[in-house]
Formats: sequence, structure tokens, C-alpha cells
Amino acid sequence: MPESFQIRVFWGVAIGISILIALVSTVFSLTHGIYEVFPFLYFLPIILFVYRYPRHGVVFSLLISTAYLILIYLLSHANPMLVAVSTAWFVIFVTIGVVTSSFAEGMRAEERKYQGIFENSQAGIITFDLSTKKILDLNGKCARMLKYEPKDLVGRDLSRVLPASGDRDRIFQEIETCIHTGDHELRLVRSDESVREYLVSASLSPDDIVICSLIDITERKLAEKVIRKAKDELEDRVRERTDELLRANGILKAEIQERKRFETAIQLANRKLNTLSSITRHDILNQVTAIVMYLSLAEEINKDPQVKEHLTKIEEITFLIQRQIRFTRDYQNIGATAPSWQEISSVVGESQKDLSSSQIRIETDLDDLEIYADLLLGKVFSNLIDNTIRHGGHATLIRISFRQEDEVLVIVYEDNGIGIPDAVKEKIFRREFYRNTGYGLFLSQEILGITGATMKETGTPGMGARFEIRIPKGMFRFPDGE
Repeated sequence: MPESFQIRVFWGVAIGISILIALVSTVFSLTHGIYEVFPFLYFLPIILFVYRYPRHGVVFSLLISTAYLILIYLLSHANPMLVAVSTAWFVIFVTIGVVTSSFAEGMRAEERKYQGIFENSQAGIITFDLSTKKILDLNGKCARMLKYEPKDLVGRDLSRVLPASGDRDRIFQEIETCIHTGDHELRLVRSDESVREYLVSASLSPDDIVICSLIDITERKLAEKVIRKAKDELEDRVRERTDELLRANGILKAEIQERKRFETAIQLANRKLNTLSSITRHDILNQVTAIVMYLSLAEEINKDPQVKEHLTKIEEITFLIQRQIRFTRDYQNIGATAPSWQEISSVVGESQKDLSSSQIRIETDLDDLEIYADLLLGKVFSNLIDNTIRHGGHATLIRISFRQEDEVLVIVYEDNGIGIPDAVKEKIFRREFYRNTGYGLFLSQEILGITGATMKETGTPGMGARFEIRIPKGMFRFPDGE
């Protein structure tokens, strides 16, 4: 008969006999006036049943306790004292059944968990007795690595797979002194007499059972040899290449020094050019201012309408020259310094201070938004607000807000003015803007472009202008939300 069937029969017979003893002793004791001993006999069937069948232990305890209680009621002639005591025993039996069943089920769960770990481990696991060196158990992974069936090794001497050697003696000595061992490289013999190298770690349990984990490292060792050889060859080639690079490096150093001298000369020349441009621009503006002053005096003295008309044209051209010169100053400053993080609310507030007084109300909904932009960012909003004041017609409100689209942030500037015709939505960002010089919006595009931002007009003609500034990912943040 199979061993499992024999075990089931054994436990069934043992539990049945213990139940029979408990019930017969109860009947005998009650009929002969013995009331103290027989309740203890019920512990035996409860413990045996719970150990074997923990999931059904509570039900069994309840059934056998009920049987005990029924016998007491039937055979004690309703003796109040005996009924009270038997009721207490009933509670004790059920409690013991519940507690022991829970404990046994927990032990079974732990046993199943560790058995699952043992069988499903990606490493081979083998256990043996330290004193006898007999193999006690091994998982399927270990059996496959050694090309054995588990039953062929259980009970056999460990030397069948681990021949005597200095490495084997050292690991046994380490287990006896340290309980746990680190990784050791050992050679094990498989069923086909082939020898493989394994990485072995072991630990000793309190009952002198050694648990070893095995990882096959044969291929890894071969690969290490190939890598070591390739490394040696590579080192030789690296040394040769290093000598070549050292020679080339000397040449490059000389070229770099020459380039640095050239860059220094360029930087010096740029500074001189910028200084010259600044001085020249300042002098020209002074002269243009003088021209404007003399034009004003000439207009006051002149009485000829035709001459006055010519003087007005000259004054307009002079003002245009002033704006163009100022544009060259602003354009020259774009990118002159590194961009920085700037809070938009503060930038907008500062931008308003530079503009003439107006009845237009400005509303912002920007929270603590900051963007990474050129330091001339304020001019972008100054130009937009100035455009609304100059060309917005009946505009009374400017609103600046933002929204997020995926990874892009969009700053929205809108007013309730006359808007911008569709035909010129693209042209307004050119220098030749149809109603003005166009330098403001052209300059704004250049300032935003330093950090990858773009601006587009998306408003509806007759319902107000609407500019959308798109800020790419990484160029905006909300410090208070971090």
C-alpha cells in the first residue's frame, strides 16, 4: 500500500480509538460515581484530530464536547453541580479546539510557505546531517542541476556529489564554528560523472542539519576566463593607444592655447565694439534730440502751411529714427546675461510701472508661477500692454492667466479691445508691422526664444486681442507647490 494511505489509516485509527476511550470512560465513570478523571481524556482526541486536520478542528471539538455534555445530562440525572462543572468543561474543550486549531493551521501555513520557497527557489537547495554527512532532502532545482532524481540522493552520503577535498573540509569547519558561511566555490560531481563549479553558501540549524544553496557558475567561470584574456589584450591595445593619444594631446594643447588667445581677442574686440556702439548711439540720440528741439522752434516761427507740413514729416521721421536706435540698444542686450527664474506676477507688476497712465484695468491669475527666461522678460509684457493701450481702441480690461497642456504651460494675455485682423496676425511679429515699427512684438519673440518659448496671436477680430505664450517643459515651476 502507498505510504500516504498507510499514514491516513494510522491517524484514523488513532483518533477513533481516542474518541472511543473518552466516550466509554465517560459512561463507565458516570455509572460508577466517578466524576473527576474522565473529562481529561477528551484532550487526547481533540489534540490528535486538530494536529491532523486543523481546518476542521473547531467543528470536531464542538461535536465531541456536545457528545460529552449529552452523556452528562443523560447519565447524571440532572445533578446541578455535575451539570455546571460539565458545562465549564464543554467551554474548555471548545476553547482548546479553537486555540489549538488556529495554532496548528498557522504552523501548516508556515510549513506550506517554506515548502513552496524550498521547491520554487531559483537556487538549488540541499540539506544534510552534519554528523553523518547523509543527504536528507533536496529541491527539484538542485536535482536537475546534478542530473539526479531526488529519491536517488536522499539517504546517500554527501561524498556522492561532493568528493573529499580541501575546500570541502574548510566549509565543514566553517559551518561548525560560524553556523553561517559565505559564498564558496566548490566542484560537484553530477550523475554523468561530469564536474561543474557551484557557488555554495550554507547555514547550520540547531539540530545539526546543514542547509546549502547552490548556484551553477560554470559558464560564468568560463566567461571570466574569456573576459580576463580579452582584458589583457585590451590593456595592451589601450597602452598603445594611450601613447598615441598623449602625442596627439600635446598637439591639441597647443591648438587650445592658440584658440583661447583667439577667443580672448574676440571678446576684447566685442567689448570694444559694444562700447563704441553705445557711445555712438548715445551721441546720435543727443543729436536727434537737438534736431527735434530745433524742429519745434522752426514750427513756432514758420507761418507757411506747406513748410509746416514738411517740418511735421521731418519730425515724424526723426521720432522713427529715435525708436530704431533704441531698438538696436534693446536687441543688443538680448542674451547678454544668463537667463534666470522670474515670478510672472512680479514681472507684470514691474512692467506696468514703465507705461503711461491708462484707464485700462489689469487682472492677473498667475499664482506663484515662475518661468526661466531672459532678464528682458519684462519688456515682453510691457510691449503687450503698450500695444493694447495704443491700438486696443475701446479696450478697458487686460487679463493675464495660464493653463497647462500636457507638459507645456501656456500664458494667456487677452484684452477686450478691437482685436487684430486675421490678415495681419503673422505680420505683427515682423519689424514692418503695418501700424507701427513692429519692433515691440519682434523684440518680444526674440526675448522669449532665448529659452525656447514662443508667442502667437489667437484672438477673434472685434472681440479683443489674445496672445498665447507657450513655455516648454522644464522652463516653468511653482515653488510653493514643490
